[in-house]
Amino acid sequence: MRPTAACLPPLLVISRQAERSQEPMDHSSCRICGDPAPPIDGRCGEIIGYRLVRDPWSDSPSFLDGNLHFSCLEKTDERGQFHAEFVHLVQAGHEEIPGLKSSHPPLTRMGLSMRPVFSGDECDIFQSRLSDRWMLVKKTGPWFGFGLPQLRAIGSGEIPVSASEVTRYRLPVDLGDKVGRYGLSELLESLGVAHRYADADELARVQYRFRDYYAPKRLIDYVAVAPLPLPEEARTFLAAHAKTYTPVTFDEEDA
Repeated sequence: MRPTAACLPPLLVISRQAERSQEPMDHSSCRICGDPAPPIDGRCGEIIGYRLVRDPWSDSPSFLDGNLHFSCLEKTDERGQFHAEFVHLVQAGHEEIPGLKSSHPPLTRMGLSMRPVFSGDECDIFQSRLSDRWMLVKKTGPWFGFGLPQLRAIGSGEIPVSASEVTRYRLPVDLGDKVGRYGLSELLESLGVAHRYADADELARVQYRFRDYYAPKRLIDYVAVAPLPLPEEARTFLAAHAKTYTPVTFDEEDA
């Protein structure tokens, strides 16, 4: 098991941080802390480079292309800057944005074209104009998307869980055949990042299934169906919203 920063002598921690600042950031690592960051809805998210979201943690102008532990995001001084641009992206359509440097030509960015339907003290909720999709963005930075099954679960008073989708993640080291026998807690512990996600009781509520592992490229496929961490104000709004919401339908000729 790789030792975490809390277990390392101060000089070694500083040395490791200095090494990170000199090396390119691994896209599978958290952009803030540099530790492994397997995506799990509500706990760790991915920003893909083509979204053209500026990276507030970079020493030079660049766009985010990697993962973020939400526990790290909530503690960073740059969370407000990230939150403002992310919320703008969620609502924008096609738009022209400046290049990374004044000498660079402008770029065209494709936003998510969602409209705001709720704004509270803790979060904002946006709804797709074209499909049964929503995005919840907390004021502290974390976000997660959800669809009609989750909305209906909320309307029925149930705890919504993320969709059962396969996630592919590149491990920083080869964990060997034993990775297929790990549960979620064991996987995160082996990477030294369980403390970045949740306590043991919360992790136990995530339905984790190993799907495949390709050792030559250290690629693991897994499904992690996680309870979505809804603020109470969001749950109250969405429960009422579910009772009046009409799902998007398409004509047969457009299907």
